[in-house]
Amino acid sequence: MITVRKGNAGFTLTEMMVVVVILSLLAALSTPLFSRDNAARKGRDWAKIVAQILQRARFQAMGDRADIHVVLYRGHVDTFRRETAGTYTLLSSVQGPVAYDTTNTTKTVAIWDARVNDPTTLPTGPNVPTGGTLPASPAPTTLPAASDIVFTSVGSVTTSANTTTPATWRIFLRNELLPPGHPDASFVINVTGLTGFITSNDKVVLQP
Repeated sequence: MITVRKGNAGFTLTEMMVVVVILSLLAALSTPLFSRDNAARKGRDWAKIVAQILQRARFQAMGDRADIHVVLYRGHVDTFRRETAGTYTLLSSVQGPVAYDTTNTTKTVAIWDARVNDPTTLPTGPNVPTGGTLPASPAPTTLPAASDIVFTSVGSVTTSANTTTPATWRIFLRNELLPPGHPDASFVINVTGLTGFITSNDKVVLQP
């Protein structure tokens, strides 16, 4: 005698409920991880963009034989060329990946500080202007009051207060969307005064 076993007609209601519960748990666990990874990516990308802006300014200064000013704000970066008449032409204005308000209360991927010839001190909080608007036409005769990095025609870097003496800059970026201990929460971009060489490999821990 040959016994033929009947095949399963489908899943039972209990089995389906178990699968639904498991999928719901996996979704609940993965959502925070996805959100944090997305926030970390925004910080990494913004640090790369700021470094690229500085690199382009250096090359343009040497190519145009003119001073190029990179003005840093909390959530965006403006680039100007100083003309022979003493005015400034806006070359670009690059917004950061996360919007911010001028009261400095909204968490964002922020440019926290920009220090000159200070290789050791870490900032304890935001110290870069929050404002900054595009200049009206015609071009302004002065730049906004902000951290102003000047690339000269010979490739060196100075400050707007002293455009003849090379100045080494350290630019600190803080991803306020992440806790301080996160590996992608803080970045440092170094700009060498004499050569204008730009590096962004240093890691620091900046507190909230």
